[in-house]
Amino acid sequence: MPRLFNFFAVIIIASAVILAVASVWNDSPIVDEIPHIGAGYSYIVKGDYRLNPEHPPLAKDLAGLALLTARLNQDVFETSFWNNGINDQQWNFGRQLIFNFGNDAIKLVRTAKLPMLLFFILSAVIVFFWTKKLYGYSAALIALFLFAFSPTVMAHSRFVTTDIPALFGVLFATYFFIGFLKNTTRKNFLLALFAFGVAQLTKFSAFLLVPFFAILALSWALTQKEKLTGLIKCIFLAGAVIAAGYIFVVWPVYALHTKNYPPEKQRQDTVFHLISYGNRKVADPVVWASDKSFIRPLAQYGLGLLMVTQRSVGGNTAYFLGEVKNVAWKKYFPIVYFIKEPLAFWGLALIVLLAISAQVKSLKLKVKSFADWLKNHFTEFAMLLWLVIYWYSSLKANLNIGVRHLLPTYGFVYILVSGQVVRLVQSLKSKVQNKKFIYILYFLFFTLVGWYLYENIKTYPYYLTYFNQTVGGPAGGHNYVVDSNLDWGQDLRRLGDWIEQNNISKINLDYFGWADPYYYLKDKYVWMSAGKYKSAEDFLKEYLEGGYIAVSASFLMGTSKQPIDNYLWLNSYQPVTIIGNSIFVWRITK
Repeated sequence: MPRLFNFFAVIIIASAVILAVASVWNDSPIVDEIPHIGAGYSYIVKGDYRLNPEHPPLAKDLAGLALLTARLNQDVFETSFWNNGINDQQWNFGRQLIFNFGNDAIKLVRTAKLPMLLFFILSAVIVFFWTKKLYGYSAALIALFLFAFSPTVMAHSRFVTTDIPALFGVLFATYFFIGFLKNTTRKNFLLALFAFGVAQLTKFSAFLLVPFFAILALSWALTQKEKLTGLIKCIFLAGAVIAAGYIFVVWPVYALHTKNYPPEKQRQDTVFHLISYGNRKVADPVVWASDKSFIRPLAQYGLGLLMVTQRSVGGNTAYFLGEVKNVAWKKYFPIVYFIKEPLAFWGLALIVLLAISAQVKSLKLKVKSFADWLKNHFTEFAMLLWLVIYWYSSLKANLNIGVRHLLPTYGFVYILVSGQVVRLVQSLKSKVQNKKFIYILYFLFFTLVGWYLYENIKTYPYYLTYFNQTVGGPAGGHNYVVDSNLDWGQDLRRLGDWIEQNNISKINLDYFGWADPYYYLKDKYVWMSAGKYKSAEDFLKEYLEGGYIAVSASFLMGTSKQPIDNYLWLNSYQPVTIIGNSIFVWRITK
């Protein structure tokens, strides 16, 4: 029986990987991939971390290593974008590398994307085996199924970004840290410090593991017979894992990445990036350390961490529920999370919540104390604690750019929901004598699971644009939210294919992304922006016989509140097509 479950697990992971690869095959690079691919390649070729320090290197390194097989033209390192620029040139550097030096951009981007699936596969393996350990094989398959066929998880599994790597890092580090707390052997210590260090190399939001591990250590101390001794021991162990992770993993990796980064330039760049940082007691030590040979790798890590916190406070301009502003909405993540997850998942979650509520009402405590309960349910407690910490941090941040920022919580959610579903079924089977009720329950469960899979297949290949039926599905999502939730520049190549198939000689384009339109559209496009044309009559003055307009959803909705420079006049026309749910195309005629 275990072999059969493992076989099904392999089938699920393999099927998801095939769908992920096939669905991204005709994508153009998304916004964040332009600097990430360029930076990753520069790390591997030059050992210099001047580009994209606001993200740790691990995902970008894998992309850069893969690109070594492509034997790219390296003349981009002779340009001012590398030699004279600072980090603000990362976008131009990446764009030049991909599109403007004779490299095959399509092959290059595909090559860079493929290694990212490693984080997806490893995360899926952890979800499966950890759920099996907690709840058994049936729950493990359910958790794996929910994880692997989540449209949001699958969408981001193919991108050269840090979101799925962060999900992996949280799963990886938490699993081994809990194992170490429960069994403090040397082997478990080494595994815990390594996993923690790796997590810190995925995304700076993984820094939240520091307070998370501290609280976990304090909580585990409550389960010990000698409370004071246990408290001191657990605090020491958590501190040792965190410190050793930075010393033996993060520090050496950053040392490799800064070995050819001239110290004087590192200091110059650090000063530039932190010149407006408010808390100088934090920023000044990083600046001071940035050109000190032994500790400047840690200064580069500190720079990235501070850049992320500064951006989190500074905010970004976003469209949400008909508003456009640069101050975060408290309701943003709860609503976007709800509309971006399949209703089948929410059906399972609702069943679990109702079952737990019923149990709580009739619960008779069978444990002698909270400490006993904590010891018996410590892993579940840890997962719930992470959800609280991460959600609190997300709601407090002044940054609303996509549900992808919640991905580090997804693994634990699927594990917990699946475990409770199986527990509920097992409990009802032992208590309910009416077999028809059990059959109805099974029918409901398999209906929800089938619906969940159907939603995935129906959305193929446009996983990034998935929305559930409450907002009209992928076709209606742009009315509620855009940016990386729907439109991240991924459909430019598909627009080029559509233009070619329809023999269109010229199209006005307002594209949200950093991919090069000329590479995909050649000379068949003209740049435009909101406000260039105020009406159809205005457009037809220039194009007497009529013409085409293509606008990315992010610009279409993001300019909707501007009094003059907007595309509201296009609402009177029906788009002739919508490319991948993200680029709207109109034919304007007399």
